[in-house]
Order: sequence, then C-alpha cells, then structure tokens
Amino acid sequence: MKKSTVAVLAAALLTPALARADRRYYGETYNATTAAPGSLDVELWSTFHQAPKDEGNSHLWRHQLELETGITDRWDVALYNVWVYPQGESTKYEATKVETRYRLSRPGEWFVDPILYLELSKEWIEDKPFAVEEKLIVGKDVGAWNTSVNVIAEQEFIPGGGREYEWGYAAGTSYEVFPWVRAGGEVFGDWRRAAGSTISEHWAGPALSFAYSRVWLVTALGFGLTDQSEQLRARAVLAFQF
Repeated sequence: MKKSTVAVLAAALLTPALARADRRYYGETYNATTAAPGSLDVELWSTFHQAPKDEGNSHLWRHQLELETGITDRWDVALYNVWVYPQGESTKYEATKVETRYRLSRPGEWFVDPILYLELSKEWIEDKPFAVEEKLIVGKDVGAWNTSVNVIAEQEFIPGGGREYEWGYAAGTSYEVFPWVRAGGEVFGDWRRAAGSTISEHWAGPALSFAYSRVWLVTALGFGLTDQSEQLRARAVLAFQF
C-alpha cells in the first residue's frame, strides 16, 4: 500500500478523535477536558431562560461566541463575547469574559482527572461589577460511562469597594451510546445573597452530546427544582474545531 494512501486513511481515522479532544458532554457541567495545543475552537452558545413562576412567563435568550485555543496539552485559554435578548427588547452586548483551564494530571493518571478553571468577566449593561469565578472540575471515565463534578465560587467586585459572593455546583453522568452520541443527565445550582436574603436555585435535566469529524453539539434542559429557580434553562452549544 502506498505511503500516501496510508496517510489518508490515518487522517480519516484520527479526525473523529480530534472532535472529541475538547467535546462537551453536558450543558452546564464541565467534563475534564482541555483544548488541543495549537487548535482553534469556535463555539456558539444559546441559552433560554424562563423566569421563576412568581415572575410570570417572561424569558430571555443569552448568546455567546467563544474562541478557544490550547497553549499546551494541559493549558488552554478562551475569550467569550456575550449578548442578551430579553423578551420584548432589543439584543444588547452584555459581557466580555476570559477563561483559562489547567489540567493537573494526564487523563487516567490519577484516580480522577482534575482541572482548575479561572474566569474573569465584566458586564457592561448598567455598569455591573467585575467578577471572578473559580471552578474545580473533576472527571472520571469508567468504560463508556463518564461522571463529572464541578465545585464553583464567584466573587463580584462592586463599585465602592463591596463584594458579593456566590457558590455553586454542577454534576453530570453520561453514557456513550455510540462513539458519536452520548446521553446523560445533570444537576446544578447555586446559592447567593441578594437584598439581605439567600437565594437558592437548583435545576436538573437531560443532556445529549453529538460529535462528528471536527464538529460537536450538546443540548441540555434544566428544570427548576425550587420556587426561586428559573422554571426552565435550555442550552445548545455548537462547536467547530480547526
């Protein structure tokens, strides 16, 4: 067999694996992956938020454009641009975010795969505060099963020197039905202080992840579990890897 033929066959076999290098399995929960070194991932996020029951049936859409690249085989960085489209209003540019992830071990080297996550964001509508978010991402693959857990902390720096704090979590389990289809579910939530009281929000729902060649798509639904939670949070993320 000619060397050129072997090279073409090898590339065809490796291409689907490239799409899985930083493929998401869940809508809210990060699984323990980072972008391939030198790659460019373009991710299009759309999230539907339906207000809590006591706020009627109002809703909004939030759209994000993410550009992500791997610096090394353990470290990546990403830039987000965020737009919001409230019901009955025009689309507005909402926020700019910078994210970085660092893998503490190689996949399968430790009992679980841990990743450190840091995000800096600035919201521009109504001059909202600068915020910092930290995550500990832990993942475990056992055969076709994946389990991922995120522990989340966020600090908002308010003009005048004040701070507000938020704590959250996300956890998901999924099964690889086919190499290109993964089905599962997740639960996520947060606690934050507002107007002198603690708001407790929690959601749960299914997630589906698809991958082919250099493209992947994840869709997920989160149904509100408390009166303070949005009734529905639906998300789709479409990614192209270059």
